[in-house]
Amino acid sequence: MKLSTLVAAVTIAVATAGFATPASADSNHATIDKVLGSASVASNQHYGDISLVNGSVQMASNSSANDVSVVNGSIELRDNVSINSGSTVNGSIEAGTGLQVTTSLETVNGKIRPGSKAQIGGNVDTINGDITLDSSEVAQDISTVNGDITLTGDTVVKGDVIYKPRGKKKSFFGWRNDSKPSLHIGADVIIEGKIVLQQEVELKLDNPAMQDKVVYDINDGR
Repeated sequence: MKLSTLVAAVTIAVATAGFATPASADSNHATIDKVLGSASVASNQHYGDISLVNGSVQMASNSSANDVSVVNGSIELRDNVSINSGSTVNGSIEAGTGLQVTTSLETVNGKIRPGSKAQIGGNVDTINGDITLDSSEVAQDISTVNGDITLTGDTVVKGDVIYKPRGKKKSFFGWRNDSKPSLHIGADVIIEGKIVLQQEVELKLDNPAMQDKVVYDINDGR
């Protein structure tokens, strides 16, 4: 479930249900759909969609699920977990080693730390949250607005690394936006696309050749 769909469903879900009891985990592809309460998936268990409004998801090692989506809560994944996608509005997504994601990982207010040796078949996106990848592969883009991005080990990004434009922050004295997010790319990281900066960013590029990938798209006359 996409984040926009998930947010739109909250009011309807709260009005029509207290919380739903999950189906038995004895059959593959059972689903979990709750308004109130967390969800736990034990090792070697396999679920279909997991959808929560207020609660967190914990998945033990070697478990799997289809789309995992949360409004208010985090997604915590152990080693060698497989999911189709992971998304949360207010919460983080964190995993151990060997995470397999068929499509994308998305948060609005929360960090994404998929652990080492993750394989992500789509995008990794945040708005207000840091992204940390270690020796992992992302098949499409990595993007954020207000978060720091740290890429280390032999991470491979087949798409672009994008800092989207940010709005102004209001201070006591008026509108301003002084702080800059940071982008750190380790020496052995491969970016097959571009590094697209639509705002000012603090760059730390351990491989100087990576500077050739940087494209500025800032509306300040640059």
